[in-house]
Amino acid sequence: MQTMILLGEGYEETEAITVIDYLRRAEIPIDIVSINEGLSTLGDHGIEIIADKMLDDIDVDAYDMVITPGGRPGAEKLAGDPRVTNLIAKQYDKKKYIASICASPIVLNAAGIAGDLDGTNYPGFEDRVNYKHFHEDITFYDADHKVLTSRGPATAVYFALDIIKLLKGEATAEKIADALLLPMVEERAKEA
Repeated sequence: MQTMILLGEGYEETEAITVIDYLRRAEIPIDIVSINEGLSTLGDHGIEIIADKMLDDIDVDAYDMVITPGGRPGAEKLAGDPRVTNLIAKQYDKKKYIASICASPIVLNAAGIAGDLDGTNYPGFEDRVNYKHFHEDITFYDADHKVLTSRGPATAVYFALDIIKLLKGEATAEKIADALLLPMVEERAKEA
């Protein structure tokens, strides 16, 4: 399974970095793809990520999943770029995976597919996404359309693990969660 994460300017760094890191830990190939004029991308909080590739230089048909991180300016840049919305619409038509977190489900709306979907997004963006059915879950997977969505920065861990679960199975996702001590943290949170 080949994946890509699309970065412009102003993305939410936690969401981008968590997904990249967790997928690489699970040995799922992920390319960091810049929609900018160069490989340099700058997150909403001043963290620079140097992309692996430029959007104009890749074979989009080679990818099984396209991932979009949130961050208000970053998500708006993705949603306003016809190359991105065309790519998302093409992925959807080919029944390939799409994963969007936080504010970035506005990209699904801009691509003309949100109205077919059940999903979630960052609170306050409900009127900009227009899902068929909105869910308040931390993550929500619309299995009929192969689209995973999630709420925001603190849910990035679960979003990344759900991507791993979709692409490599429950056992791999659990192995990564265990190595990161997530079950221990969750148990501690219950005790608090």
